[in-house]
Amino acid sequence: MDIDYYDMRYFYEETEKQFKEQDSIYHKMAIKYGMSDTVLWLLYVISDEDRVFTQQDLCKRCSFPKQTVNTAINNLVKSQLVELITIPGTRNKKQVCLTEKGKAVCSNTTDVLKTCEEKVYGHFSKQELNNYLEMTRLLTEYMKEEFIGIKGEDNND
Repeated sequence: MDIDYYDMRYFYEETEKQFKEQDSIYHKMAIKYGMSDTVLWLLYVISDEDRVFTQQDLCKRCSFPKQTVNTAINNLVKSQLVELITIPGTRNKKQVCLTEKGKAVCSNTTDVLKTCEEKVYGHFSKQELNNYLEMTRLLTEYMKEEFIGIKGEDNND
């Protein structure tokens, strides 16, 4: 390694600080919109109309536990923001779809966030964005490798 322990600690702490600050920005937006962080992220993902998402897909995409997603989806169904539609040809697999009410909510919440994100990322060149994405992917992969087995588990959830 060509980086010493103190430099490594500095980079780790600064990276974590930035990730937490970014997370805090989204948390503040969830509060502003009267939602939990989980609901905000689920609506954010579901509002991508080009894709079909099941609860299992949402667990993977958002890195949320199954029970967290299930509880949030049930609340969204009760609020009439989403509906569950059985996917033809499957036994019990259901697509999570926005209702018209849900689409209206997303147009004033998650769609606004996506527009802001486009402006934010627009400050960077394509090369800078590619570098950032590659470094973030590598960081995540290295973390997975190092953290696997810490508790005697494979930590795949």
